[in-house]
Amino acid sequence: MARLLDVEQENADEELPMALETSLPPELGDTRSPLPTLLAQSWQRCQAAGLSSHSLPAGQASASQAYALRQQAGALLRAAAPLLATLASQLAASGSAVVLANADGVVVDRLGEPVLLDQLDALGLQLGADWCEARCGTNAIGTALEADQALTVHGPEHYLAALRQLTCAATPLRLPCGRRAGVLGITGPCRHRQPHTLALVSLAAQGIEQRLLHQQAAGHWLLSVADADANGKAGAEYQLVFSAHGDWLAACAAARQQFAPDARVLPSWRFAQLFADDFASWTQRALHAPGQSHPLADHQGRLWRGHVRRVVTDDPLPPSLLSAAPSPGLPRTLMALAGGDPQLDSAARRALRIVGKDIPLLIEGETGTGKEVFAQAFHRSSPRRNGPFVALNCAAIPEGLIESELFGYEDGAFTGARRKGHVGRIAQANGGTLFLDEIGDMPLSLQAHLLRVLQEREVCPLGGRQAQPVDIAIVCATHRDLRQAVAEGRFREDLYYRLAGVRVRLPALRERSDRLALCQHLLAEENHGLPVNLSPALSRWLEQHPWPGNLRQLRSVLRSALASRDDPLEALDCCHLDEDFSMRMVPPSLLASHSQASRLADIEQRAMQHTLSACGGNISAAARQLGISRATLYRRLRA
Repeated sequence: MARLLDVEQENADEELPMALETSLPPELGDTRSPLPTLLAQSWQRCQAAGLSSHSLPAGQASASQAYALRQQAGALLRAAAPLLATLASQLAASGSAVVLANADGVVVDRLGEPVLLDQLDALGLQLGADWCEARCGTNAIGTALEADQALTVHGPEHYLAALRQLTCAATPLRLPCGRRAGVLGITGPCRHRQPHTLALVSLAAQGIEQRLLHQQAAGHWLLSVADADANGKAGAEYQLVFSAHGDWLAACAAARQQFAPDARVLPSWRFAQLFADDFASWTQRALHAPGQSHPLADHQGRLWRGHVRRVVTDDPLPPSLLSAAPSPGLPRTLMALAGGDPQLDSAARRALRIVGKDIPLLIEGETGTGKEVFAQAFHRSSPRRNGPFVALNCAAIPEGLIESELFGYEDGAFTGARRKGHVGRIAQANGGTLFLDEIGDMPLSLQAHLLRVLQEREVCPLGGRQAQPVDIAIVCATHRDLRQAVAEGRFREDLYYRLAGVRVRLPALRERSDRLALCQHLLAEENHGLPVNLSPALSRWLEQHPWPGNLRQLRSVLRSALASRDDPLEALDCCHLDEDFSMRMVPPSLLASHSQASRLADIEQRAMQHTLSACGGNISAAARQLGISRATLYRRLRA
């Protein structure tokens, strides 16, 4: 059986007790903490069932069986697809894979680097594999289902010796009715253990459950209610789904806990059994005053504020994201980039059609829209993923050096040439992908040489006599209008048609519909995979800002905002932006009245005082309106 790392396995085996059949690992001997207790109980179940620790993972399925299981899990896969892709993208450099199993613990989807997936195949973690605890012993997928709890199983904590080279984190998934839907996990070699992995899995699971809720809500009424304080301000939001007749069909996890805490599965209740109001009147309000919230009381006298709307689609993301998903085992990095924006989704689907084919890709878009990221995703999604990805920015290299950088040179080719010469970027990309960024800035004199390389599939370095064959995929990018450049004689027409096999345009950030989701994704990347909360005011501004620098500017702003927090757990708000951006958060009328203020802090102080006065001195209300915590408001008012 293949091992992920030989030394790693040997070290793990040294930690194991001598009598595997009758004793627990030393790490599980202390049952004072809940997690070791869970794992110890799991080991005891395995021993009681007579499962040998030297057994191999069982329950493999044929290709046809695996396909049938995926078909049966269609609703779960549709809900999970974009979250799995995003999670896999976040883990691309971590050496870990994302695993989705159904309610029985059978693997129905996996995403990760091909080398790691091959290694997991050797360990039995294949599509269609049954990873329930009874077959595979203590493991994150099976034990999370058995214990109905999120957990991590690391190295020697696995019951089967063959799995002790792995570290895995998993959390159960539930349908909106409360029944078990499956389990989501992250797995990889022990050496890649990260303390935040379980939090990352749990966050993605929440997103999947939310999508399952919206699928369930299709054609029905979605009621959003929030606990209202004494001032009528809303707190945490709960979502409940009702039929046209007022039958309670589904709810988010928080709502199930709030309104039916003792029920494992959602009770067959009606709207009138939950709230002291008529459901028909609520649906009428939605028709006459859509989006408006209204007071609502339950039978215990608790006051809520809520609004109801009819859900007309079962998925907030484009259906194409689900229908055009690549086959299992192919990294869906291109689709992971889409994130729900229709324009970016269309570009990803167009690029996917030529993956593995000898057709050049031309990426157009403004500076900072992520053209190189898109090119890298295209490379990682192709059969050339294990080959080199070589990038050359044609606008960043002086004209006199581009030729030598692109084609290379032999020893003594020109004055100042390195001894032994230099391998050009084209030759470096042999067997992989050559990415020519800002191809519109390539000097006209070099375009003929590049065209010859593309046509003949061989390159001759400067000063060389022997041409070298090359096998490369070509991806180009530009922020210029190449067709106009062709018309003006600044770009060769024959080269343009050779490079523009398939053209895709990346939308500017101001054009994207997924700006807020993108912000959350970038913040998680900058915060070591951990989620970051945004204040409502900052969320609105991030969505409305024109972002002339596109993604590059957005990432820079978010990175500096994260660094300016006093507390790493504090939600990001407007005051964490640098001075240039913070100035834009102050109401224009207030800025005009205090245009002589010498310091930004003075303006912010006046803005907070103004908001506090408008809220009648209510600190809580002012903090909510400003999008900051009460403690932050207190601190800044005293400053």
